[in-house]
Amino acid sequence: MKRRRVIASLMMLSLAAFLLPCASALEKRAPVFSSDPAAVGSRLDNVRRLVTSSSGARRIIEGSDDKAKQQRNEAELHLRAAEKAYEKGDIAESQTALQKATEKMFSSIRQIGTGKDGVDKQTRDFANKAESVDVLLTAIERVANEKGGMQNVLDKAADIRVRAGGARAIAARGDLSGARSKLDAVYEDAKLELERLREGETLVRTLNFASKEEEYHYELDRNDTHRMLLQVLLSDRKKSAGVQNLIDNYVGRSSQLRDRAEGEAGNGAFGQAVDSLEEATKYLQRAIRSAGVYIPG
Repeated sequence: MKRRRVIASLMMLSLAAFLLPCASALEKRAPVFSSDPAAVGSRLDNVRRLVTSSSGARRIIEGSDDKAKQQRNEAELHLRAAEKAYEKGDIAESQTALQKATEKMFSSIRQIGTGKDGVDKQTRDFANKAESVDVLLTAIERVANEKGGMQNVLDKAADIRVRAGGARAIAARGDLSGARSKLDAVYEDAKLELERLREGETLVRTLNFASKEEEYHYELDRNDTHRMLLQVLLSDRKKSAGVQNLIDNYVGRSSQLRDRAEGEAGNGAFGQAVDSLEEATKYLQRAIRSAGVYIPG
């Protein structure tokens, strides 16, 4: 069964070609890139995103580190030079300018990563993750009470809250790295507890289904779990019009796929129905992540 999927954002994919080599290696020698115009055009697009719209670029633009801003501005000048050279058909000059833009941008990102803005980002990331933990725990307590006050589940939720409070205390002392490590573990436990609560003993059968029909019913229940998560996690979360539109599109596509799965199951095509449901659940995961809520694949 396709239970574990590697999820990567388009942003990370677009930067992978530049972030895999270490920055120091780039400064020591220029990598060899293809001189094919199409390949150079693609690299232009990637460097443009790195310099203008990547998460690192946004941090620099919105931050207060003047040195990082200056380095990013220089990277942008090199990018413009690369674009002009490419338009004139001077591939070699375009590649040279692109390399300079990339190196300057790496320096800028390293600069902000070690300064106040880097710490601020860690703080924001920790706060966002802590909020997600709190929302998950609230969902656990809500579902447990709806199911008749499952005291053992409520006790587990209380224990997880205590551990989350411990992570916050560590963060308050200035150890953001240690606090985030503990909070990540707390989050995984909260997520797993909610999943167990919703799916019950179905979890023990994830890798050993007696038939495609049985697997279909598992996937149906998993889809119901994510529908519930969508409601609980996003109901009180403020979202821009653009984000809400994206969420609505994902949810709409998920509903179409679920309808298709139910039709396929009705015709006895349980294998196809399983595939359709898995895809439907993926869209619900994307909808939740679009609102900035952490959720595993």
